[in-house]
Order: sequence, then structure tokens, then C-alpha cells
Amino acid sequence: MNECEITKRRRKACQACRFRKCLQAGMMREGVRMDRVRGGRQKYRRRLETGLSLFCKAPSSRNKVISHLVLTEPAPLAANQDDSTNEGSLRTLLTLCDLLNRELLVLIGWAKQIPGFSGLSLVDQMSLLQSGWMEALLVGVAWRSQGGAGEELVFAGNLRLDESQCRAAGLADLYQALCHLTAKYEAMRLSPEEVVTMKAMALANSDADPVDCPDSVQRFQDGLHDALQEYESARREQHRAGRLLMSLPLLRQTAHRAVQTFLRLHRQRRVPLHKLLLEMLDAKT
Repeated sequence: MNECEITKRRRKACQACRFRKCLQAGMMREGVRMDRVRGGRQKYRRRLETGLSLFCKAPSSRNKVISHLVLTEPAPLAANQDDSTNEGSLRTLLTLCDLLNRELLVLIGWAKQIPGFSGLSLVDQMSLLQSGWMEALLVGVAWRSQGGAGEELVFAGNLRLDESQCRAAGLADLYQALCHLTAKYEAMRLSPEEVVTMKAMALANSDADPVDCPDSVQRFQDGLHDALQEYESARREQHRAGRLLMSLPLLRQTAHRAVQTFLRLHRQRRVPLHKLLLEMLDAKT
């Protein structure tokens, strides 16, 4: 659940939560040692001028919000091949649904790292997550699928589906919608900083009605809008922020198609879904 208590005594209980807490405290990803040599981290220095990660370029190094989003962006997950059936299309669906469920869990933990999100009430946090989780995940799929050979959709590094595979699995409509979104992003030539910001804004600008504290949600949204505008201004891109925001309706339409597709497959083909994934799919209908 990404909520392990990390103290001096319990710091070895969960590597994932310990790493997450280190990032929150300001640790640099470049400082992670790939060996067990003590003192190795001393050769790494904080590089404020070059940004906070390998993806971070000069304009965003002065933008704390976007730099933080780049820093806390989770590593892509690999698909776990399902071996419970010999039917190829069903095996593809089961593998994809398992990946989607695990990505959803990571997304929930990631959302807490978005500047301003944890300051919202739990009710409004859940409302935004229930409404915008699929949009946030599809930003990543469209980004990874750009320039793919044979127009494949890259759900994971080891799960690439072309049109015929998607059609066989009952994902033909979703394939067309995602290819359209991918082409849109590719034409816009999004930077990695813009990708992580769009992902956060997809969650913040969902069509959910804030039920607890609308003013706090508005401030959260404004903070992301201001960060994007500042980033584009630093790049001397006067109207680009507006063009990026105008792509959100297409993202929302694609997410709606995805939700309807997975619910249909669950009901018609009796594809089993994890409880959390099914609840989040139902919440978007």
C-alpha cells in the first residue's frame, strides 16, 4: 500500500518505501549506488544547474514543480506473462489487465508526490483519482508508443501489441483511439518534462466535481497550470501551454473508450479483473 513506516529501526523493512522517502527528502536518483562499496555516494553532487534527473533539461531546472514531477516519475513496469491459459488472445488480455492493475497501484502512490495533491482532503484525492486515473496511465502508453515499428502500442517494454493482436483480443476500438492519441502527441513533439506535467494535469483536471473543498482543488490545479506556463515561457513557447491543454479532451475521450472496452471484456468474455481495478473502472462509468 506504499505506507510502510520508515524509521531508523525499521528502515530495512521495505526497500520501496525507504527509497520513496529518500526521494521525498531530496535524495538524487543519480546518487543510488549500483554496488555495495561504502562511501560511494560521496562522489555524487547535487546538480542544480543541470536539473534533477537525466530527463531534466535547463528550462525545468528552474521550475520546482516540474523538476519534482520528473524526479518522482515511477520507472516503467514490465508485464508478467499470464500462463493460466493456452488461448493466445485471452492470455494477452489477462497479461494486460494484470499490468493495468499494478500500474494503478503505482499511480496511486505517485499521485501523492504531485505538489499540492497531499494537501487535498482524502475525499477530494479519491475523487480526482477515480475520475482521472485512466487518463494519467494512457499518457504513458501514448508516449512509449511513439515511433513504434509497425504501429505497435507499447503497454510495457515486453508487451507490444499491433493491430491484429488487438483485434484478436477484442481491443480494436481501443487500438484505433490510442493510435490517434499517440499520433497527436508525436506531432506535438512532447518533451519528457511536458509528458510528466500532462500526466499530472490529466489527474488534476478530471471532470470530477470537488465535493469537499473546491478552493483547495482549484489551487492545486492552478499550481500545475502556472508551472506549465512558466516552463513554456522559459522555452520561449508563447502559445504551447494552451495547445497542450487543448489536447486533454482527446485524452479524456480515449480514456472513456478504454474504460468501456475493459468493462465489456470483463462482462462478455468473463475476463477476471482485480477488485481495485474493477472498482476504479466502475467509478468512471
